[in-house]
Amino acid sequence: MFENVCALLLRLYPADFRRAYGREAVQLMRDRARHEQGVLRRIRLLMDLAIDLCATSLHGWQPAQPLLAHVDAPRFEIIDVHGPRPEALAAGMLASIFMFATFTLSFQPKVLPNAPPHLGKASGSAKPGADSNDSAPQAVATDPEARHILIAAIAANLKQLYVDRAIGQRLADALLAHDKNGDYESSDTGANLAARINADIQTTGRALGIPRGVFVADVVYSARMLPTGPPPAMTEEMRERNRATLLQQNCLFETIETLPHNVGYMKLNGFAEATACRETTGRAMASLNNADALIVDLRENGGGFGDTALQIAGYLFDRPTYMYDPRPNSPVPVRTGSPMSGNKLADKPVYVLTSSSTQSAAEYFVYNVKMLKRATVVGETTAGHQHSGAFHRIDDHFGMGIQEEAPPDNPYPVKGWEVIGIEPDVRAPRREALDVARKLAESRH
Repeated sequence: MFENVCALLLRLYPADFRRAYGREAVQLMRDRARHEQGVLRRIRLLMDLAIDLCATSLHGWQPAQPLLAHVDAPRFEIIDVHGPRPEALAAGMLASIFMFATFTLSFQPKVLPNAPPHLGKASGSAKPGADSNDSAPQAVATDPEARHILIAAIAANLKQLYVDRAIGQRLADALLAHDKNGDYESSDTGANLAARINADIQTTGRALGIPRGVFVADVVYSARMLPTGPPPAMTEEMRERNRATLLQQNCLFETIETLPHNVGYMKLNGFAEATACRETTGRAMASLNNADALIVDLRENGGGFGDTALQIAGYLFDRPTYMYDPRPNSPVPVRTGSPMSGNKLADKPVYVLTSSSTQSAAEYFVYNVKMLKRATVVGETTAGHQHSGAFHRIDDHFGMGIQEEAPPDNPYPVKGWEVIGIEPDVRAPRREALDVARKLAESRH
């Protein structure tokens, strides 16, 4: 249809033009039509043809004459260029409006009748554009029998595994009562169901006297299939490949620089594995050793390895310092390696930038330097995403973390950061936190 419209427009051009350039014009239209796909681009092509046709009709068309006479010596000529007359522009505008309206109306979508629902099992149909596996996990939320089985498994874990068996029993009973009362029937997706179950666990826990921020359990939903066991042990080749990747990424140090007024600035987007990045981390801290103040930017830091967080913290103290870790039997040492050889940062002002994306090992770092009053935290409340419990797979798409062992005693008055996050000392939006910290650092000079 589109080529027919173009051919019709070409027939309206003067006969002399068609004889001289007819083939070239047709080929040009085809080339533009092939490269300019889509409704808007096709409209633009038709508008160009219509405007050119109007201008040609108003001015007439004559074969092009040579602009320069043939001479043996170089010469320069001025070619006068005249703009289109007002009447030609008006005619072109009217023709464009007409073509645009005609083309738009010809492409109105048709209303199709609703397709009948597919009935029965294994219909072989899938929702267009959806993952073929999406329907299976979502069925747990909408199928009453599957939902009952899921909640019974969660309740059994609470009863059998929670560190306080008596409280675990009461948490399980409350969860089963919610299910019996139909409180989860409105949860139409796996993610919504998990969120509702978690809210009920937390509400019941508070009612039983569990303080806010103390981790009890967390049900998680994954659209992808959960692994059936721990990941395979890393081979030496895998370790070397991982090490090379981390070194190529500068061990997740995005920026290390000295700002005006001799303020050191370090943006770290994750705590990389210490065995691969210990030397890189040491060089990064040494490069800021002569700064009068230090800004550690963790706004985009999603966590990582506590050993590296502990290593960096070691430069901020002049003696071995206790760092609280809520995980029972944590592999991370409990004290920093301070004092660090040649270090000059132990008595310098420190500002740590946070956001709602700061989590896990980054929160471990932020919490301890804040509680020890070693740094001023600037930014937003952190995510509260470090659970100290063990994870249990329930089925292909649901699992739960549960506090099976009592966490170590926390000597600090503000507890529960791994669940409720860490409040900043100076609140500022994510984008403004660096400017606020810089002003604070400069004001201390």
